[in-house]
Amino acid sequence: MQNNNRKKNSEATQGNNPAIQAATVEVIAGLFATLAEGLSTVASVLAVQEVQQLAEENEKSSADIQEIQMQLVLLTKEVKKISKALNI
Repeated sequence: MQNNNRKKNSEATQGNNPAIQAATVEVIAGLFATLAEGLSTVASVLAVQEVQQLAEENEKSSADIQEIQMQLVLLTKEVKKISKALNI
């Protein structure tokens, strides 16, 4: 019986020990910090992917604009040729 009481007293002392409580809180805080860093890394990866996608879209748009500009130049030349042929 005395052995049982010592065991209970020992467990109660450990549960109320501020150092143990502080260490437990520190472990939990460390877990939350690790989780937050992981989420931050995922957010950074998503941001990089979005920037890459926007860059690709801008390149495509730029190429489309250049093609349209070339078509306008060609159309302008054709209009000038037609104008000269009609003497307008």
